[in-house]
Amino acid sequence: QAPDSFPPLRNEAAVHVLRGRMKGIQGHCNSCYMDAALFSLFSCTSVLDSMLFKPFPLCDRNVQSILRDEIVNPLRKTGFVRARSVMHLREQLTEKGQCSSFTNAEKDPEEFLNLIMHQILGIEPLLKLQ
Repeated sequence: QAPDSFPPLRNEAAVHVLRGRMKGIQGHCNSCYMDAALFSLFSCTSVLDSMLFKPFPLCDRNVQSILRDEIVNPLRKTGFVRARSVMHLREQLTEKGQCSSFTNAEKDPEEFLNLIMHQILGIEPLLKLQ
């Protein structure tokens, strides 16, 4: 069975779904850098949607399904993502052994984006500086 997919929010739909109380990604335990990055990458654009459905090695499918099913789809459908969903992603990132403090410390957004895109999802860098 194919996973559910909700298109990015656009124009009036974005305003309707994302405006008001209890909207966006709920912060918890220094997750603001991750919340802002995820919101900007997925709420209103489909540029990176391919990484949500591309086949990956089994070990990385967990991160992919959490991103798609617990964060991106609820954000686009209801405009709100619970802190527990982001914590679930943070726990998986910590489990991958990349960094032991993803669940309790603030990180640099670039560090988070590099981990998700390059090391876990295998996306080539969007920009390479020589």
